[in-house]
Amino acid sequence: IKIIGEGTDQFAQGYFVYDSKKAGSVTVSHLRFGRRPIRSTYLVQRPNFVACHHESFLNRFEMLDQAVPGATLLLHSSSPPDQVWATFPVEVQRQLIEKRMKLYVIDAYKVGKEEGMGVRINTIMQTCFFAISGVLPREEAVAKIKEAIRKTYGSKGPAIIAKNFAAVDRTLANLFEVSLPTEVSGQRCRPA
Repeated sequence: IKIIGEGTDQFAQGYFVYDSKKAGSVTVSHLRFGRRPIRSTYLVQRPNFVACHHESFLNRFEMLDQAVPGATLLLHSSSPPDQVWATFPVEVQRQLIEKRMKLYVIDAYKVGKEEGMGVRINTIMQTCFFAISGVLPREEAVAKIKEAIRKTYGSKGPAIIAKNFAAVDRTLANLFEVSLPTEVSGQRCRPA
């Protein structure tokens, strides 16, 4: 939101819903932006982009029930792109098919570990968002992400900046669009 709101001529708004627990808790980010002023304050009710930073959340939460037809799901998953469909509960498969959604998958932990960032994946997922969404041209988005990294981590030294830059560069090679089947094939439902 900062990159879009401060680095473009678009208007932006973000609301964040935090769980009361800190470790292992869920944060839901409601991000709105566009060319027209945002004159009201409310949570996003009909998202056209959903990012899931923990694949287990698809088993625990209704993440796609309010997504608009044609929306995009960006999923961090350790499953290879050609096997990720089988990991989804029936409800998720059905929603993806019925809403004709787009599905993108990245193993963000793998990218983070390869670049010495451990399990810190926010920069990786942010890069995916910009690559998929088309909000900004890809090269411009990458430049703005790197500028934000310099501002955020400048005081931590050049090694931290270099790790984040390398993660941004590696992200695009590890982001995959998954073609959806035409039928639900799962056997497992989301736990009650």
